Amino acid sequence: MKAQKIIFLAGVTAMFCACNTKPVGYFCVSGKISDADGREIYLYRTSNNRSAATVDTAVIENGRFIFEGIQETPIGATLMMGDPRNGKNKTRVGLFVEPGEIVVSGLMGSDFSHAAIAGSLSTDQQKAYESLLQPFTEQITRLHESIKVDPDNAALRDSLETLRESMQQTSIDFIRNNGKSFVAPWVLVQIQGNLDYSTMKELYDALAPEVQPEAAGTKKEIDAFEAVLPGKPAPDLINRNPEGKEIKLSDLKGKVVLVDFWATWCGPCVASLPHIQELYNKYHDKGFEVFCVADNDSSEDEWKNFIAGSKVGMQNYHHILRGLKTLTDENGEFVGFDRSNDQSDKYAVHYLPTKYLIAADGTIIGKIGNDEQLDLTLAEIFAE
Repeated sequence: MKAQKIIFLAGVTAMFCACNTKPVGYFCVSGKISDADGREIYLYRTSNNRSAATVDTAVIENGRFIFEGIQETPIGATLMMGDPRNGKNKTRVGLFVEPGEIVVSGLMGSDFSHAAIAGSLSTDQQKAYESLLQPFTEQITRLHESIKVDPDNAALRDSLETLRESMQQTSIDFIRNNGKSFVAPWVLVQIQGNLDYSTMKELYDALAPEVQPEAAGTKKEIDAFEAVLPGKPAPDLINRNPEGKEIKLSDLKGKVVLVDFWATWCGPCVASLPHIQELYNKYHDKGFEVFCVADNDSSEDEWKNFIAGSKVGMQNYHHILRGLKTLTDENGEFVGFDRSNDQSDKYAVHYLPTKYLIAADGTIIGKIGNDEQLDLTLAEIFAE
């Protein structure tokens, strides 16, 4: 698809906002809604860089609601009623809150699917971006249904992969051509897990200076990628092994180490284990070690049992958990993650398996893409 630059001119007179003196950053979100008098409606404002949302509450009176406050730069938001944890909740609509007067129409007390939002340039840009993706999402949905009927059809799977690549390219083009839009970092956050280092850095650098602070999470990701580029000192990996003893990757300095980010529930990870065993048997006496980081913090017993019962030599390797903790509220409901000890973040790991090879001097040799690359690299190191 040809790259498109989205340009808008916005000018709207609000229906209900009333503020004679408007301070810098003043915003007003107002609207009409049917069949909802007396009920509460919420405006969740969530920056790309905040773990928790700012929640504003209004009571609907005479079919109307209004939110007023200060928001100096555009921020992603959700206008909604009901339980935010209910994924099937139809009374929610996304928008951007920014300085000015924003009017929401077309709302019903049981359904926000026909909402129309006027007065927000960033929301207009967001909707335009989503319209670019809609043809892809519709085709992908149809292909998924076809694959359910014919799961072994290679042509269908190839088509699905092609569509995903085209969809991602559309997102990349949007960021490249709309670097002054506050929607661009919002898009970047959505796709960054699928980007390589060079593309991610290019897109971050394409953002205007005033927009880049909203992409602080992406900058952190770029810094993590830069920390594991070939030749850089390998970030240390530290946690307890299945026996409860703290071990470190740095303890293996002087050895060539394969760092394997994996999980017991990851099919491709488990499928790669026999080949790792072959390499371990071949090169261990020459100074080769395997250090495994498992994404099994929520299933620690399964992790321990898997290693203990392994028939592919896993008992010979060095093992730690990722260190990602699940957070719950007083009712035991999930509220987020504690990533303060997340070892995978140090290596910018977004999918499993991910493998890195570490040189005997403790520097990064590189990220390993496939078995063939690993075989050739080890053969060169050990002069086979």
